[in-house]
Amino acid sequence: MNYPSFKIQDQVDNYFGIDVQDPFRSLENVDNAVNEKWYKKQGRISRSVMEKITGRELLLDKFIEYGNRAEDNVSEVKVTESGYHFYLKRRKGENTAKLYFRLKYEADEILLFDPAEFDETKNDYVISYFNPSWDGEKVVVAITHSGHEISDLLTIDVTNRSLYPEKLSKAWPDSFLGVSWLPDNSGFVFLRFEEAKDGEEITYSVLHKLGEPELCLKKIFGENLQEGLLIEKSSAYPIVTIDSRDTEYAVGYMATVENFWDAYITPIEDLKNGNPIWKPFFKAEDKVYTSEGVFYDTSFYYRSNKHQENNTLNSVNLQDMDFSSATIIASASEEEILKSFIITNSSIYYTTTKNGVEAKFYGIHDKEAESIALPFQAGSIFLEQGANYSSQIWLELSGWTSGNRRFYFDVNSKKFKEQPLSSQVEFAEFNNIRSKEILIQSYDGVDVPLSVIYRKGTQLNKSNPTLFYTYGAYGTSIPPFFSPIFLTWVELGGILCIPHVRGGGEKGEEWHLEGMMSKKENSWKDLIAATEYMIEMGYTSKSKTVIYSMSAGGIVIGGAIVERPDLFAAAIAEVPILNPLRSEFRNDGGSSNMEEYGTLKDSIEAMGLIKMDPYINLRNSIQYPAILATAGVNDPRVPLWMPGKFIAKAQGYSTSGRPILFLVNENSGHGAENESLKLYEEYVDVFSFAFWQTGDPKFQYYP
Repeated sequence: MNYPSFKIQDQVDNYFGIDVQDPFRSLENVDNAVNEKWYKKQGRISRSVMEKITGRELLLDKFIEYGNRAEDNVSEVKVTESGYHFYLKRRKGENTAKLYFRLKYEADEILLFDPAEFDETKNDYVISYFNPSWDGEKVVVAITHSGHEISDLLTIDVTNRSLYPEKLSKAWPDSFLGVSWLPDNSGFVFLRFEEAKDGEEITYSVLHKLGEPELCLKKIFGENLQEGLLIEKSSAYPIVTIDSRDTEYAVGYMATVENFWDAYITPIEDLKNGNPIWKPFFKAEDKVYTSEGVFYDTSFYYRSNKHQENNTLNSVNLQDMDFSSATIIASASEEEILKSFIITNSSIYYTTTKNGVEAKFYGIHDKEAESIALPFQAGSIFLEQGANYSSQIWLELSGWTSGNRRFYFDVNSKKFKEQPLSSQVEFAEFNNIRSKEILIQSYDGVDVPLSVIYRKGTQLNKSNPTLFYTYGAYGTSIPPFFSPIFLTWVELGGILCIPHVRGGGEKGEEWHLEGMMSKKENSWKDLIAATEYMIEMGYTSKSKTVIYSMSAGGIVIGGAIVERPDLFAAAIAEVPILNPLRSEFRNDGGSSNMEEYGTLKDSIEAMGLIKMDPYINLRNSIQYPAILATAGVNDPRVPLWMPGKFIAKAQGYSTSGRPILFLVNENSGHGAENESLKLYEEYVDVFSFAFWQTGDPKFQYYP
């Protein structure tokens, strides 16, 4: 292929005695005119190739038809204590979701906000987040456009469905614990992103009082705001949350990408006045899971990894706040991981998961835990509660081949009643699709969970195109989910595999630790082991295997390519991190990602970064598989040069003759979850490339 040329420069860095060559360093300057031209030409050439693959219309038509089969699609349901139901809904034929509400489940729905009508600058806005006040009389909505994730906040008066006059900028609530309303509903707090004079990003939690303009925002938590309060982690995000309208305290978290944070506490009354006095609450060493804690009566309830590897539910008395002598309320069985919990006035309920794919539901009554039978065996459970301590409980259940279903749980009768907020739909096309859970042995003898989704009657003749979708970072699991998009891959003759590799959270926090920093190689070696297993069992062959991930999962994909280029027909990485060695040199300083990958300031962690970096470890004159990487120009998480440098090097080094493409999207960011058509188009690219490279006759390239 006629790839864009680029002048290689001799750039060598020495890290603790190790020389590392970085010949495409100059591509990090994405604003340079020459580099900008190179990126745009890569995007044009790659798009031209992708558009000449047959079968793309087949995929897009299926995705649109499946997406429109239901009259409407509902997501992000939030119920207030008064019973108001708020939710996003995308009706048949619509591209973006609108905000609706009902006075109660049985009531008629009312359209509350349509982002298409908010057209101050003629941008195509989408709703990225919303949160109603405790009384349900107001709701804050975050809107953004063109893939940007930094949002503007609007506040809606629910009674008359009108907007408050103020618009608040520089928020990112869908990724930073959202917006917390004051108990009296007079305002809210949120994390705000600001830019210092030297160009570095700084953040503070701020207090907004309804009706006041943006310039009146009050900084309430962050560095150098309180004399004598030493906040040690400058790379952390200072986030304030309020978990209930009845609580006496607000909690300030120094949030990082990891699961355990330092926390501070202040009385709500002081925070409302804009003068909080923060005191230490707990430390990261107490292993309290992020922001899950709940104040109830005189205690603080939380999930912890300190006492057992598979987690416990604990409480600590607010009089002494001594987390070293906390009370253990519940723990999971040896094979299960305690995942979530809610507190009601009469009981405690919690969920567990086994290997990340088998979910269970428990209730605690008179200090005894009992398993509660679900309406069907679910792979994942999402708990909803009308308000903290409320006995109004909903469960959303899902599986690989069973659609998301929402049930109301009656705490008195222990019965479930289905309460869907969208029209139900059948997918007869998927009736013969099955799933099974396997434990496969990795290179070091460790058992790795592998989910396999396939058509009934699949022949073990090694000819099945097989897509391996994985992630393996930040302790994030891939729970069973129902996706007509992914199931289309299986419907069209493929096998879908989800290797739950180390670095994720499927088997607990230790599973995460075994796939990060200097142990990151375990993540891609687990992926390699899963691929080898499927080949050995006769499901597929090397010419039929495709590996796929996104964002931090790019390290896993890149590591597998570097170590076993012979094992895969193709590799696909969306908005991927492929040069983690240089993460600290991003415009935002790498944020707190150093806690997941490591830092160049530490000799051991620096060696781990060198070892895990796919770009650095590409070798010349190797037959690499076909590669498709994507990037969004407006992506705040993964800069354009992260995949760009890798692609430039791979295009020059590979001798396989297989395409190495780089789709640069001018008007997108870190994905297109909020716009259905963009999401469909992304998966048209993914699946058409994968089927093309595995030889499917429906997907061929014609220049």
